Amino acid sequence: MEHVLFTRPNSPIYPADLRLIQRVFDQICAERGEDPSSVWATEIARTLISLYRSGVRDEELLSASVPRFRAKTAA
Repeated sequence: MEHVLFTRPNSPIYPADLRLIQRVFDQICAERGEDPSSVWATEIARTLISLYRSGVRDEELLSASVPRFRAKTAA
């Protein structure tokens, strides 16, 4: 399991990094039956990028670190 803490928040995300984040994102959306273009999915994508930039680099840990709930939207 690889993870590095305290990376710079504005450091680049390289293609291999994006592929990892995309795999986790796709997996979470598939598990939830969620449209990847939904508001919920957008928040998950933001969370994944934030976690990755904070040093979470392991695919399983990254997936496990994302909240699996859907926020209530105002009606």
